[in-house]
Amino acid sequence: MIAFQDPLGQLPPQASTFAADHDALFYFLTWVSIGSFALVLGLLVYSAVRWHRKTPDQPAASDVTHNTRLEVIWTLIPAVVVIVVFAWGFRGIQPQQIAPADSRQYRAEAFTWGWDLYHPGATQSSGELWFEIDKPARVQLTSRDVLHAFYIPAFRIKRDVVPGFRNQVWFQPTRLGDYTLYCAEYCGDQHSQMRRVVHVVDAATYAKEPWNVLPETPEGRGEYFYRMKACVGCHGIAADSPTVIAPTFFGIFGRKGRLSDDSEYTADEAYLRESIRNSTAKIVKGYQPLMPIFDPNSLSDDNIGDIIAWMKTLK
Repeated sequence: MIAFQDPLGQLPPQASTFAADHDALFYFLTWVSIGSFALVLGLLVYSAVRWHRKTPDQPAASDVTHNTRLEVIWTLIPAVVVIVVFAWGFRGIQPQQIAPADSRQYRAEAFTWGWDLYHPGATQSSGELWFEIDKPARVQLTSRDVLHAFYIPAFRIKRDVVPGFRNQVWFQPTRLGDYTLYCAEYCGDQHSQMRRVVHVVDAATYAKEPWNVLPETPEGRGEYFYRMKACVGCHGIAADSPTVIAPTFFGIFGRKGRLSDDSEYTADEAYLRESIRNSTAKIVKGYQPLMPIFDPNSLSDDNIGDIIAWMKTLK
């Protein structure tokens, strides 16, 4: 890693060991591009002013058709730049391929449109990720449906999450703070909702396992799971929430309506529990079966009970 700070302050904060080298290469390419553009544009303007035809019958200023030396120069210089960029990029990407043996093992499972995130040794997913500063972390990446991408700009890491294939990415956080995890591969109309908070904390805070701390009341935990499981991306909770993709949760408990087979339903506790656990069992008329199916390892029966307790307050 080289020591490099963002001279223009336009990039996210450098929060991993990979960031400085990444930014140095980025600015090298930026200034080479700006310099090349300025040089070519300057020569074009100069030539147009210096040698433009002043009268219709003015003879050509030269009959030279080519210049071997000049052609060699303008071929070699870009070739050297390309070789430098390739070597620099290869040197930067190579350390990202093999994680250190002492890396903490995390897991991230993507789905449309959210993430199930697991800390080391955890069987229950959480809504956010917590990393200890200056400790390497390795994240195994899987997808339940379509192509996604695991992207944390502050760490300068991005890796595709491919269905049917287990990928991984590793990094070492170097700066305390809260950052954002994005999906960087378009995966549907709620792609922009696939955001999660990533915390980098000190050793004392990490030892407390803050990802296991939940709100004390069932209603509080229900709202937590609503946001953690990306329900917020499709189901609004206000009286005027859009209902294009999915029904609003506002006033949902006890609501009556019709299913896709034109039968009637009442959103009582049994119906809501079944719909959360197996979203394709009963589809409300006018909607498509887009909601993911949550298995017990991702969302327990107690978690569902908390969500229903919270739904009862939305009126």
